[in-house]
Amino acid sequence: MAEEAKENVPEFPYRVASPEFFFLLQRMDRLDEKLSDRIDRLEEKLSAEVKSLADELKENRRSSTAILWTGVFGFLAVIVTILLAAKAL
Repeated sequence: MAEEAKENVPEFPYRVASPEFFFLLQRMDRLDEKLSDRIDRLEEKLSAEVKSLADELKENRRSSTAILWTGVFGFLAVIVTILLAAKAL
């Protein structure tokens, strides 16, 4: 009975998809995985570099702010010293 059912199934002259199509589909999928992996690694490297640059910029800002305040207080100290010296004369 099963053999009769198989014999009665019509054969189609074409398939929905050929083996070459599936090969190309698998190849595209593999290339997509590789590309995604490379993009993820590049994103991690760039994130680390951006974080490093941001930390360096923050440190430079702190240093430049400290230098600025040192200059301002030094200038004020010189003015006060000159005023006290002028008042003493």
